[in-house]
Amino acid sequence: MKTDRVYFYSVHDGACYKNIELAEKVLNNFSEDNEYNINDIIELYQVKQYIDNEVFLKKWTEQDIQEIKDKVKTICSIIVKFWNKITSNNLIELFDQLECWTLQDSFWRLTSNLSAFKRISKDSFSNLIQQENCNISSILHQEKIVKHYGTVIRDFLISYDKSAGFLLSQFVQRHDRDRNNYFFPKSLSLTDREDIISKYLEKSDANLNYVCLALNIKKSDNLAISDRTRLKAKRLERKLNQEILDKNGGTLFGIQIGFREDQTEPFKAKKDGNKNIYTYSAKYIFEKDIPILYLRHFIGLFGYLDRQMCISMVSKDLELGPFEKISMKSRSEYPVGNVFLRKEALSFYQIFLYDRILQQNQKQNIEQLIHFYISDHLNSCFGLKDFRFNIPSEGTNYSERIRTLLAEYDALLRQYKLFKEDGEIDPELLSISSSAINISQIPSFVSKKYCYLKKDKLTFPIQLLFSDRTTLSYVEPFKDCHYHCLYDLIIKEEVLYGNYESYQRDMLYHLFECRFLFVDHNGYIRIRDKNELFVLKQLYKEETLNYWLYPEEYKVIIDKMVDNGLLEFEDTLFNKFEQSYFNYYLNKKEFTNGIDLRNSFMHGTNPTSDSELINLYYVLLRIIVLTILKIDDDQSIKKQIMNNNPNR
Repeated sequence: MKTDRVYFYSVHDGACYKNIELAEKVLNNFSEDNEYNINDIIELYQVKQYIDNEVFLKKWTEQDIQEIKDKVKTICSIIVKFWNKITSNNLIELFDQLECWTLQDSFWRLTSNLSAFKRISKDSFSNLIQQENCNISSILHQEKIVKHYGTVIRDFLISYDKSAGFLLSQFVQRHDRDRNNYFFPKSLSLTDREDIISKYLEKSDANLNYVCLALNIKKSDNLAISDRTRLKAKRLERKLNQEILDKNGGTLFGIQIGFREDQTEPFKAKKDGNKNIYTYSAKYIFEKDIPILYLRHFIGLFGYLDRQMCISMVSKDLELGPFEKISMKSRSEYPVGNVFLRKEALSFYQIFLYDRILQQNQKQNIEQLIHFYISDHLNSCFGLKDFRFNIPSEGTNYSERIRTLLAEYDALLRQYKLFKEDGEIDPELLSISSSAINISQIPSFVSKKYCYLKKDKLTFPIQLLFSDRTTLSYVEPFKDCHYHCLYDLIIKEEVLYGNYESYQRDMLYHLFECRFLFVDHNGYIRIRDKNELFVLKQLYKEETLNYWLYPEEYKVIIDKMVDNGLLEFEDTLFNKFEQSYFNYYLNKKEFTNGIDLRNSFMHGTNPTSDSELINLYYVLLRIIVLTILKIDDDQSIKKQIMNNNPNR
């Protein structure tokens, strides 16, 4: 393909300006009398798309633009006239004249939009797609063509070695950017689709990314696989990962945790190479023999909840590294990155070892602390009567302990929901339902509990202000200061608007338009409302706000943004990220890569080895501890609101 050809990517693409400059030359040289080959016609089509999307050069006057639009109407007729000549007889000849495979998208889009495929026989089409230079993915983007040649395309896909990638990309892979869909013939049945996936898993050069996607297929009307195929994917994933480790090795990260009798500080942390070492003062922990304080060490010492009393172990988008963000992931897969894995390992060993020292020093365990909180503290401190939580009998094996705790955990959630709805727990009503309760159904006892950004609201300005992936913090004379983001720069430095390049000013203009920033009379960039930007930064970092834990000046900002349709409230015990975290461990409702604790023990498909059972026991114990910490926060906020507003 000629390097100076016009190509339309999108109106937001970085090459847009260069291409519209090239388009001007094409427009200036255009004449109905010119002889145009298929590559010229496709280039005219690219030019037409820029004008149709109103991408113009700034130097063009209104008169220039109108003349160009009139010229594009003529261009359109030239394109239609050329495409109307495509038939079965010249299809392959014209296709072979394409300068580059990237033009195939436009070739098939025009063939679809102008219905040229109706003049092409199925035999001619079949012969074309069998050619090595034919890119089938460009055809799969055109729904009309796929429908018209359904049987031909089905037969091709069944034998094509890259078909699995198209299916997985369309129905499994998570895409962070808009993309063109793939369409598949109705005649390509679910059985056909599974066969394509299964055969791919038998290939010697199967790509690990696609294998992982296959492992995380969520059953739907478009794609489903059997347990046997899933097991095939699981074994292949394990094999390929081991091969990578054997070939390339890896970086080891270690965690060491200890409880010291001679340590005066409650908590110490240090780093030794790639190993993080955490030590806790046993003297501090057992200074007061009060069960509720033992539980609160999970917050103050172990950091199970963050400053706004939200679970700190959830996977956050901000904590995913650049490679983790761009790597191929399933849309139904819980995002497990390195930071998440380290947090999980730390919190697991904290509860595991804490349980051990409690038993050694106080002759009680975490199960007993949970029982105390639910059966005693909820009533004595918050007036929630008749809550029960039965712990396993002493000497019960880990498998039975997990089953007992799972049942009691479901009952706890159901009791909390009933008490919120009725102000009491009716034992008969509690026992009448046997279905597992949904984590998202558990209400909060306070209104306006959590606050989130509404979908597609303020996403771009927040990225401009707080992301390290823009260039807005890179400006003279602060280029060597390495500020993380624009927000950090402008709260610490005096930044002149005039020092920014023209391409940066377009982004800044968006922030001026949203009224987050302005330029003062001396030309310096200023923040319009520091409290408002603080709220936005919290939303960027934490993704949710625990409304009642913020000072009044921030609540006013939040309420205003809710009224303006930018934010929304949710009145649930767990915020939506915590709900996803629990679903990851408890079931397969939301994620295909979940641990599925509930169902595996309910159906007897759980692991049987002692080490795995011990691991799952402490995972479940952690979930229950997190739940009572969230209940405690919920009730504490309710109590504080009532104390501040006795008539409420």
